[in-house]
Amino acid sequence: MPIAPPVAAYLPAETWYWNGLALSQPYWNITTFGGSRSGLPTLRGQNIEVPYRAGQAQRAKYPDSRTISLTMWLNGAGSASNPWPAADDHLAFNDNWQQLRRSFFTRNAGGSVQGQLQRNWWLTSGGPGLVTSTAMAEIAGSMDLTMNGRTGAAFTVDLLLADPYFYGAQRTQAVTTSGGTITASGEGVVGEGYPSAVAGFTVQLSAAGTVTNTTAGVSFTIASGPTFPVTVDLLRGTVTDNAGVNQVSKLSHSGSRLWMCLLNGANAITVSAGTATFTWNDAYV
Repeated sequence: MPIAPPVAAYLPAETWYWNGLALSQPYWNITTFGGSRSGLPTLRGQNIEVPYRAGQAQRAKYPDSRTISLTMWLNGAGSASNPWPAADDHLAFNDNWQQLRRSFFTRNAGGSVQGQLQRNWWLTSGGPGLVTSTAMAEIAGSMDLTMNGRTGAAFTVDLLLADPYFYGAQRTQAVTTSGGTITASGEGVVGEGYPSAVAGFTVQLSAAGTVTNTTAGVSFTIASGPTFPVTVDLLRGTVTDNAGVNQVSKLSHSGSRLWMCLLNGANAITVSAGTATFTWNDAYV
């Protein structure tokens, strides 16, 4: 009896959505796998020249913003208002192109607006599993058409990610004085990006004390005085008590400019008093 191929063999390599609009349709789709959307963000920063020393002194660098390019095709076989096969392929082509242009050219009274670029792909973690992650992005190109007849075309959508990470679904884990391990997926460091509709990172403390990630070598302490629980928002840089009062003066930290972070993989967490509840989104590139 022949051996059946793994489940992943039947699954698409990846699927993409822009503000909920599927970019894989019978009348438009993404054509290639690879390129900038599969690459790593470049690092921002410079090494330092030191007089009378060979070379340069290494300086820690951080992921920079990046542009992801999606190469797509478009035709007039059908559209949202012209089910396949379209009665009028010219009209269907025009409708499709208008819908895509309107979707990517996001604006409001203040100027350009970021949209949500969602990427779904399959990874093995105890068996094939669907990973869904979302980045905040804005259009960064002109989407010029290269025509293949009157009702067929190719084009490239360039999307600028000011924060280079894609973020997974929100996760929550509580750690008590007995300690614990938080395992972060993805390739990035949770805590070095920016807060957004798809990214957050908070630690809520039930009592005054110190929270330490011994794996990353970072910790923060909340002194006594506030009305607990106290929420430390690591991406927004705020500390508020149960009444919503600013308590940032009660915070001290060590080990890094980051108050707290989660590295890729297992993070050993200790808590000196009470319970620390971590809420975060894994960071993918």
